[in-house]
Amino acid sequence: MKAVIFDMDGVIVDSETIHIKMKIQALKEYGIECSPKECMAYFGRSSNAFFSDFIKKASADIPLQEIVARKHQLFLQYASDNGAVEPIDGALDLIKELRSKNIPLALASSSVRYNIEWFLKKFGVFDCFDVILSGAELTESKPNPEIYLLAAQKLGIKPQECVVIEDAEAGIKAAKSAACYCIAYCNPAYKDCGQDASAADMRVNSLKDISIEKIMNI
Repeated sequence: MKAVIFDMDGVIVDSETIHIKMKIQALKEYGIECSPKECMAYFGRSSNAFFSDFIKKASADIPLQEIVARKHQLFLQYASDNGAVEPIDGALDLIKELRSKNIPLALASSSVRYNIEWFLKKFGVFDCFDVILSGAELTESKPNPEIYLLAAQKLGIKPQECVVIEDAEAGIKAAKSAACYCIAYCNPAYKDCGQDASAADMRVNSLKDISIEKIMNI
């Protein structure tokens, strides 16, 4: 394999539970109820996809971009004020080690660009990535393969020669549909969230189990 493409939420940033809380809060402000279980079905997908579905279900007259922007505002406020959002154990070391070996890196996240750049800069790895893509700026959301096909294209490397590191079922399906090799990070903290990682080529319970040698010998 010649390149590595990272998802962000749940792979680099331990943020999935916070995203759920902020989605629920944003919906509540607009008079729509939502449970954590309902949110879990949208792991790895964009906020546009999530809120679009809930607005339709509620037959509500809510501007999509308005509620999406409110959710992102709540999320960043929490991340900035709380200080409890941490990197996934082993993620930063893996990114820096890959960069030190001059392995091309891309970031392909469903989050909005501002949030992506905020976290990458906060953790000191922004400059490690050759390509940074936000699914919020694309036509289709994961599990559509668009974001991974575009990441490979921008890296100048065939999708079949890219390793994708994902944690969500939707992201794994997107990576495999793009013909990438997919490593699923199965976070033990989310083992009861109903995410099916069986389509991945490799599954690990810790990012520390992923070595450069293992990636390059795939």
